[in-house]
Amino acid sequence: MAHNAGRYKAVIVGAGVAGLSSAYLIREKSRERGSEVDITILEAKPYAGGSTKTDIVNGYTCEWGPNGFLDNEPLTLELIKMLGMEDRLVRANEASSRRFIYHNGKMREVELNPIRFLKSDIVSLPIKLRMALEYFVPAKKNGDDETVYSFGKRRLGAGFARYLLDPMVSGIFAGNIKELSLKAVFPKMVEMEKEYGGLFKAMFAKRKEARRNGKKAGGPAGPGATLHTFKYGMGELTETLAEEMRDELRLSSPVLSIRKENGKFMIITDNYKVEADHVILACPSYETSKMIKDIDTRVAGYLNEIKFAPVDVVCHGCKSDNVGRSVDGFGVLVPRSERIRSLGSLWCDSIFPGQAPKGHHLFRTILGGACDPDIVNLNDESLDRVAQRDLSRLIDIRNEPDFTKVFRYPRGIAQYTIGHLARVAATEQMERDLPGLFFTGVSYRGVSVNGCVKDAFRVADKFRDMERSG
Repeated sequence: MAHNAGRYKAVIVGAGVAGLSSAYLIREKSRERGSEVDITILEAKPYAGGSTKTDIVNGYTCEWGPNGFLDNEPLTLELIKMLGMEDRLVRANEASSRRFIYHNGKMREVELNPIRFLKSDIVSLPIKLRMALEYFVPAKKNGDDETVYSFGKRRLGAGFARYLLDPMVSGIFAGNIKELSLKAVFPKMVEMEKEYGGLFKAMFAKRKEARRNGKKAGGPAGPGATLHTFKYGMGELTETLAEEMRDELRLSSPVLSIRKENGKFMIITDNYKVEADHVILACPSYETSKMIKDIDTRVAGYLNEIKFAPVDVVCHGCKSDNVGRSVDGFGVLVPRSERIRSLGSLWCDSIFPGQAPKGHHLFRTILGGACDPDIVNLNDESLDRVAQRDLSRLIDIRNEPDFTKVFRYPRGIAQYTIGHLARVAATEQMERDLPGLFFTGVSYRGVSVNGCVKDAFRVADKFRDMERSG
């Protein structure tokens, strides 16, 4: 492919949220400085957007992947402002603050107020008393990493870890809490224990500080965040970015390998080569591993160690009359101990009214995860039957759903297991050793839309600094 006129040639591999955001931000920040960058985005699939896409079918808003983003990441809001999409934003309904856990065969609301929590039947009294003792548990002395399970059990007890922490973490990462790294997954928890000595101590200190400043604390991690989407779903974000970058986008262009030749990067696809000054690898780490093995086999090996959990999503549309219990809330999570295969169910039109036709509900049942890798062996019909059976048990659906749509991801969510930070550090060292090479996306510093956008800003800022020094 020929070079277009421009000071630098940048190739972005991958057109999901991370790749599209990186490309757009690099272009815009270069234009602000009065320079132009020649950008090419290579995407293996025949479409852009990765799993951040939306299908609207028969009045149901079906998300391929994330159903929203939290408004506690300023950089995501900055990107939305740059794209002129602020008037497209839709805030989650107040009802979505109600969360449920299915425990001992019953739906139980998770009470955030400590007094109401103590009065609730969500877990037994001994588990609650052990949680209350967290205030007196000494802080961890050494700085070694530990699993999320180890942290939860050590500070709040095994019952908390099993019945509350496990489903909450499964709901975000579809992960195994006995394998996930606390430092990589919940770095704020590590800091809170280090700075304040414990979670309750941190919560009390933050509340005191908030009262002094006349603000609301919201919880141990600071002010609560609100979920948002767009008028026609999360796919609007990637569609807008892809439209902005349409002249630079090359679909159905899988990259086979990357080499360093004569001070440039050579990107090889199955039918052409592209020479570039900069390469932004925004595809999953297992793909990146294959691409960079000719440059650095050690880092390629590290990337190959990052595992992905299978995640399947089954959307069901049902008439409201066919649902036997109230679904006024965000949804329900299921601990592994309940012998229900699904990880949980999101109640889409309760979170964002209008995502189902009038008189109907839309449910998203999540299955699979690190603890159920065999989910990949089910065909779509069997998967749907499992999801229907579980949904009937959770929320008493009385008849066959009117609508079904299935999304399957054999490699769905990156698992930040123990050793993850060392793997990320290896990519950061490679970025320093080979200026112009960048690693970004869900494999490294955050599996959410916010995580991808935040890291895209990191890449764009580093690119800007290189342009200045160059």
